[in-house]
Amino acid sequence: MRKTLNILIVLSYGLISCKSEKEYSDFNESDFYEVQGIINYANPTNDPFDSPTEKNISFTYFLDRPNPKTGIEKDLEMFEAKKGYPLIVLVHKDDENISFYGRVGILDNLNDKEKEFLKNHFQNEINKTKKKIPDYIYNAIKKDTIPENKIN
Repeated sequence: MRKTLNILIVLSYGLISCKSEKEYSDFNESDFYEVQGIINYANPTNDPFDSPTEKNISFTYFLDRPNPKTGIEKDLEMFEAKKGYPLIVLVHKDDENISFYGRVGILDNLNDKEKEFLKNHFQNEINKTKKKIPDYIYNAIKKDTIPENKIN
């Protein structure tokens, strides 16, 4: 009985002293600024009872730097989060290592390096897609979706 009590006390102390990760709600909205990022992966959580839209994601931000930063968020309820999608990352003003998933999208005020990064990224994604589908289907899609190719 005494041994069990000691084990319970040690486990309780261990659980109480665990430091939890900071969440976006722990800060003020004004503590952050927006930067462009890209999603590295968006995998469903391991819990089979979670919603299929609940994901663990990794993203890269500060795309214009030689060594961009990487952020991770777990258990996000995000339907639109998929690998390769551009996203807007919320970065803490005082510590750029604190970042959060903002939303899928592209900022209006990209610098030239970020524009070049995204242009190359999208061109690589197009090339990968083109390799996966037959030429006649790719050409039909291209013809129907690119305004210069449409017949009026």
